[in-house]
Amino acid sequence: MAEAARRGPPPLRTRDGLARLEPAGDEAYERLLAGRPEATFFHTRTWARIVARAFPHLEDCSGILSVEGRPHALPLFRWSRWRGLSTTLHSGFPFLYGGPVPADATAWRACLALLADSRAAVTLIGNPLAPPLAETDPPAGLSLRDEETHLLALPESIEAYRDSILSPRKRSYIRRLAREGVFVEPTRSAEDLAAVYGLYRRRMAAWEREAGFVYPIDFYRAMLEIGGDAVRLYAARREGRLIGGAFIVRWNGCAHYCTGFYDDQARDLRPNLMIQEKVIGDAIADGFRRYDFLPSAGLAGVEAFKASLGGELVPFPRWERSSPVQRWARVARALLRRGPGRERHGDA
Repeated sequence: MAEAARRGPPPLRTRDGLARLEPAGDEAYERLLAGRPEATFFHTRTWARIVARAFPHLEDCSGILSVEGRPHALPLFRWSRWRGLSTTLHSGFPFLYGGPVPADATAWRACLALLADSRAAVTLIGNPLAPPLAETDPPAGLSLRDEETHLLALPESIEAYRDSILSPRKRSYIRRLAREGVFVEPTRSAEDLAAVYGLYRRRMAAWEREAGFVYPIDFYRAMLEIGGDAVRLYAARREGRLIGGAFIVRWNGCAHYCTGFYDDQARDLRPNLMIQEKVIGDAIADGFRRYDFLPSAGLAGVEAFKASLGGELVPFPRWERSSPVQRWARVARALLRRGPGRERHGDA
């Protein structure tokens, strides 16, 4: 029996009553996704079950958004922090694509109005697989900025990918590293998952930036345990040693590179390149049409790497509204990082 996602508060409505979001059975919800090219795995009820299990303070508020009598599937999650002092409505959690499906302009406007009329903080991340939205001013209180991902239209064969997209240098690296014993394989081993997660925690500990959000291992466990065939963990190894791993989601004709973690001491073995080549080859062999590298957190080196593998930059919108508690917390963190007695430079 499928594990049920927790359902959150009662229906939401816009002030003018023209749009409303109401809970719906999984079958009715999933029917709205069927056959829609813009529907992603992050819109599905399976994804809702994954995040509901992994994050105890998350409420699943997903349902059917009715706009002028037409139904749309809308993923929505209520994230509570600081003992409920701050709540954020996310369409797409954590920080992944959301929005209505079918993704027409009327539904987007209704979705934005629905979230703007709520009292919660808001994070609505758009969908690069949906038709581009015409430029429009966001509702009062919501700010708008662009996110970017890299999308790759997959060719007919792995040979065509290697010959027409990969540079001769990258092809040479792949051949040499394969001869040196670097190989990549899908795995569902609990030991491999723990080892890949260990690489992630070591990277977070060494990162120069302060991580705004650290993913628990339960998130990745839930992806493998609930995601079924749609979720894969790929592991790169050499001489029995795990040197990198990546979580891939494959659904509705699109493969998404969710995240990957690599051993810094094995950098010369290029586990990321070897994993990407294997993941893309498997996606082509299994008939997938697109590969989505997902956003790169503004890291220029990561963006350049994805572009070198054939990814084309695609912008999509992100709307946000912070709560007073969140704004206060950001100021407090900045003051703590500055520390007592330090000079202030450039403060308004």
